Amino acid sequence: MGIFDLFGKDPKTKNPRTERFNFNTGVSHNNETSAPVSVFSPTAYSDVETIIDALKAGKNAVVHLTELKTETAIRVLDMLSGAIYALGGGVYEMGKNIFMFSPAGVEVNV
Repeated sequence: MGIFDLFGKDPKTKNPRTERFNFNTGVSHNNETSAPVSVFSPTAYSDVETIIDALKAGKNAVVHLTELKTETAIRVLDMLSGAIYALGGGVYEMGKNIFMFSPAGVEVNV
C-alpha cells in the first residue's frame, strides 16, 4: 500500500487497515497501563510540534488529517511517524485519514 492509498487516491482501497505498526518490537507493554488520549485536527504543518509534545508527555494522539491538503497531510504523517519511531511507539490507522499514535509502553487493543 503506497502513501497515496492512505489519502484516497487508490480506488481499490475500501477497508481501513487496523494492524499495528510497532517500530520497536522489543518494547513490552503493560496491560494495566492506560494513557490519556489527545485528539488533534491540525490545520497547518506547524501544528505538528504540539502533537509531538503530547506524545513526549506519554499521551496517545488521535490525529485527523482531513483539514489538510494532501501534500501537507503527507508531511505531517511523515514527521509524526519519525517522532513515534524515535519514541519507540506505534501508529495505527483508525480510518481514512485518521491515525492513532501511541508512545512506548502503551498498549492499544485493535
